[in-house]
Amino acid sequence: MFQFLALYLLLSLAVLMGAAEVERRAIVARRLGPNGRAMLLALAASAIAALGVTAATAYEWGWINMLHVLGGLIVYHGVMGIFLVHGLQEVSARAAGHGTS
Repeated sequence: MFQFLALYLLLSLAVLMGAAEVERRAIVARRLGPNGRAMLLALAASAIAALGVTAATAYEWGWINMLHVLGGLIVYHGVMGIFLVHGLQEVSARAAGHGTS
């Protein structure tokens, strides 16, 4: 089960970082294409997959461990969302010629 959880976290991280790169390139090129849709879709897909991981954890490890995994996945998605959006805001400020804060 640990391998399943680690595989999910690595795949989720790859999807989120890929979406952040798509957004970053659009910002730097000053295109109006993605506008945050790639990041939003990646976070949503990752969160939906997290429900499957939580269900598998409940089946394999029981309800108590499932609650620990669920709490960890909520914190993971919150932290990843905050850091990725903050990074994109800095890229946007640099592209617009403003200083970063």
